Amino acid sequence: MNVLVLIAGVADPKWPLPATPDSGALQAHADRYALLSPFDEAALELALKLRHADAGVAIHALVAGPESLVRKVAEWRLDSVRRLAAGGAAAWDASAFATGLAGAAAAVAPDAALVLIGREFGDFDDGAVAPLLARALRLPHVGLTVGVAFQDGSVWATRQRAGRIERVRLLGRALLSVTNDPQNRLRHPLLKNVMAARKLRIDAVEAGPPAASVTLAALQPLVAPPRAGACRLLKGSAEAQAEALAQVLLEGVPA
Repeated sequence: MNVLVLIAGVADPKWPLPATPDSGALQAHADRYALLSPFDEAALELALKLRHADAGVAIHALVAGPESLVRKVAEWRLDSVRRLAAGGAAAWDASAFATGLAGAAAAVAPDAALVLIGREFGDFDDGAVAPLLARALRLPHVGLTVGVAFQDGSVWATRQRAGRIERVRLLGRALLSVTNDPQNRLRHPLLKNVMAARKLRIDAVEAGPPAASVTLAALQPLVAPPRAGACRLLKGSAEAQAEALAQVLLEGVPA
């Protein structure tokens, strides 16, 4: 059974953004301080759990990040690790990005029974790439996955849905977009595998032809809007503050 894990990576939030907010500077910053996002880690951990349960599971990874991040992923002794070559579809056009990513995914593991991807894949909390990728690959999509396991000869996925937890039996190939959970926290790699990853040859895979319908015109820093209303600090005891707040609310109620 082949499992494909897609890794996007994020820029380490401990480091400040570049002073010049253009796409080139931001990309260089993301490459320099790249690390696995919590959702990348969760997707990788679910794949490792499947391999631990069945030695016949082969894990292949496609990393949309710099070589340093690819080597980091390789520390878990996967069956193959490839890097998504730069110059593909723009990440700000989720549909075009997913289409290009689908071509690369098919080249890495065309017969993957499961495709695991973090619920935020380079789209800054939009969560749009995963379902669009499932459509491009013509696979059913299971969102907000927190677990996956073998049981009774089948693969079962556990997901969050509308305030409850569901278990879904997968009847064939599927794409699971994974969210983080205490049960899928990524394990530490073995030291010998960390050392081997430093010498690993890294091959790149081209994304499909870009077909972006959205063009990035400019990037500007976000400026918080000024407060439009007056602000007053309530003082005194809790009872006094509650009384003052009640008066403020009453003043805003039309007669």
